Amino acid sequence: MNHVKCLNIRYVSVLCCTTVILACSSIVEADIGEKDCLRDGEHQQLRNFDKFANQLGLSDSQKTKAKVILQSNKDVVKPMVDNLRAEQKVLQSLLHADDFEESAIRAETAKISAIQADLHVNRAKTDSKLRAILTPAQINILKKIQQKRIHKKEGTSSPTEEK
Repeated sequence: MNHVKCLNIRYVSVLCCTTVILACSSIVEADIGEKDCLRDGEHQQLRNFDKFANQLGLSDSQKTKAKVILQSNKDVVKPMVDNLRAEQKVLQSLLHADDFEESAIRAETAKISAIQADLHVNRAKTDSKLRAILTPAQINILKKIQQKRIHKKEGTSSPTEEK
């Protein structure tokens, strides 16, 4: 049970970091003058980042550093995500094929798992870089935000809400 909780906490942490990464990527594009060209979801990511940056009290210097980290990461992640989507389509076609081919399904699932593992490692690396630009107080705030999201997702109250 503790192992499952640990995995859930890691998953939510990675998910939160991904949201920040995507939001910051949108800010970089907006700062370059492409704000009018943002896709629908990117407007929401921009608002999410602004809210997140305000909650943490990021300085202008920290925002700039985060943008550099996230922009460089975006170039790494995009081909990985594109590859993941392509492999997921292949898996779907195998799952719905007329002939059942267990070995092909297992092989495709292994490919997808490897890509997902690479994405998780990349998110953890990026999270580490982002945490490096935060102050200890901001890291504590971040941890509280993450715990609140975990408890919200699990449908339980967080220890800070019970007090």
